[in-house]
Amino acid sequence: MALFLPKMLLLCSNLGRSIAARKLFLKGIPGKQASHSVMKLENRNYKWCHRCSGCIDEAAIYCRFCRNDLLLGEQRKDPFFGPESRFDAARRWVPKLNTLIEMLPESNFKKHLLDGLHMRGRMPTMAMYERDEESERQFNESNVGLERPPMVQERSIIREILLHLKDAGVDIDPMLDTPKLRVLKFTKESMNDAYETRIKRQADGRECKFCREKSDSSATICEFCKSNFVDPPKREARRFRKNSIGFFPLDRGLLKDVLLYIAINRALTGGSWRAELADVLSRHDICNADVEEGLKRRQFLIEEDMTIELPMSEWQRSLMYEGLDDGMDGYHAIHNIIELGQTCLHEEFHEEAEMVLNFAMAVAESYPLGNVAGLEAMREPLKTSGWMALSQLYETTGRYAEAEDAHAKMFQIGTSMAVPGLEEIMKATMELLSPQRSIRQGDLCFKQNKFDEAIDLYKKALSALDKQEDKPFIGFSKLSGLVQGEAPSSMTTPSPEDYDVAPKGADSATLSDVSDLVLVSTAHRVGVMKKLAEVYMAKKDFSTAVYVLDEAVELAEQLNEPYQALVADVCECYGRLNMMQKKFPDAEQQFRRAVDFYASVKDPMDPEEFETVFSKASNCLADSLEAQGKLEESKKFRR
Repeated sequence: MALFLPKMLLLCSNLGRSIAARKLFLKGIPGKQASHSVMKLENRNYKWCHRCSGCIDEAAIYCRFCRNDLLLGEQRKDPFFGPESRFDAARRWVPKLNTLIEMLPESNFKKHLLDGLHMRGRMPTMAMYERDEESERQFNESNVGLERPPMVQERSIIREILLHLKDAGVDIDPMLDTPKLRVLKFTKESMNDAYETRIKRQADGRECKFCREKSDSSATICEFCKSNFVDPPKREARRFRKNSIGFFPLDRGLLKDVLLYIAINRALTGGSWRAELADVLSRHDICNADVEEGLKRRQFLIEEDMTIELPMSEWQRSLMYEGLDDGMDGYHAIHNIIELGQTCLHEEFHEEAEMVLNFAMAVAESYPLGNVAGLEAMREPLKTSGWMALSQLYETTGRYAEAEDAHAKMFQIGTSMAVPGLEEIMKATMELLSPQRSIRQGDLCFKQNKFDEAIDLYKKALSALDKQEDKPFIGFSKLSGLVQGEAPSSMTTPSPEDYDVAPKGADSATLSDVSDLVLVSTAHRVGVMKKLAEVYMAKKDFSTAVYVLDEAVELAEQLNEPYQALVADVCECYGRLNMMQKKFPDAEQQFRRAVDFYASVKDPMDPEEFETVFSKASNCLADSLEAQGKLEESKKFRR
């Protein structure tokens, strides 16, 4: 007892000093109050998702944000951008975020955040730049760049910090009284509800075995990762669909406003809007009375010579209401409408998409973009994104000639740029995009059976890639004769020195640093060569198609993860070519390679699309086996 008592006195003394120090730290700082209450929130362990840098439970096997299977990607621990990028975005809404983190009580959550502040991703530009703290502070406190709400990962960081501060006894109500947090709907009421819900869920919530978050005890679907508590969550694949741009959810309120605006325009000019737009208006709960009432308001504005505002999203209106607009209201409104058209295309609302995008292109011609100096220079890039979306829409609906025309308009520079040097930058950017321009135009020509034009465009793309990279590639060097228009038979086998790409000296280290970019470039080239071979196949020029695919296969063998699907595509194409020539054993060999490569893909970007492609390859293999009389074996692959 004699030994125990001094230790107890020493412990009490240290505890008293700790409490006194915390009172001194909190004294005089607005929004902070000391508390002696016991912490109610669980002291959980956390980790950063290596795919999206979301802050998740350490035991999670699926990310609650991106819904990726974390176990499948354990070999890639470092995210592309890193947690630091999430903090950068969150600081736009809470500029003093770092101070709030320091105010947190010592816990696993605080340690996790402090570690994340210094964890950078693999993207070189994110890792190399030096921070100017004063410029960064001014940017964070400005309204520039707020046209997008924070992503769920960033919003979660802000919410969790506020909840943990509240749990520590800090009065967070004054902190919430800012325009930016009001726009995010982080209010006293919403944070109180979130805190009480969290406490209740800790006691009786239903835990998801995939993301380790707790939903309501009666929930049948996890409120976080959207699993059914039995089957793993499905990653949202819509952002990866082909022939589409963007991945934002459909803003039905904005869509209704835009369609109403278009109907009023028709009515104003005497168009037969009732008959022409009846179906599309009724689909979105717009009645004739709405149009007639809108027409009266429009006529009043015109008579009073008042500004007629474009439809805008609820998000943009909330920014303007809180005084957070950046002087680019017209630009953001048109951009949002173009994006709305893209999303309608995603959702297969093709009639709505065409109406919305044509309306966007009409107002993009002359509607005022805002009151920021030099903003007029952004009109052409804005129109380019609109033409791109229209081109994708026309292609999706099988109107390939219109798609080709819209695609050509994407790269037309209109009036001279007001900002000195910007026109040169735009032209240089278009030159950089020239391979992609040629490839897409070649795709559209192919779909219109304009085979010779498609061949010329794919060859042009290969030449542009070679010029762009300013370095030889084995596959392209051996194709140089074909690109120049020579027949395969007239080519001689090049000697090794003709296309020796072995790096020497300092170049070796440089090539090592950009190895990922080299793989991307090689994959790009392989994809173009496959397209070129398919055109020759359509022309029944089998000898040239064989030549091109031989080179594509040789180049594809240099690729590794994550390009197995591309290699499989080339093998599947070669198998189809052999089937067309009735070379069934050779076709079987290529289809087997394709199936094996597809089977090695662990995490396809679009699982549904991937399953369709995989099934097609399996059925092609079954066809090749049936053609050889191997009926029993073919049944194993028929899907």
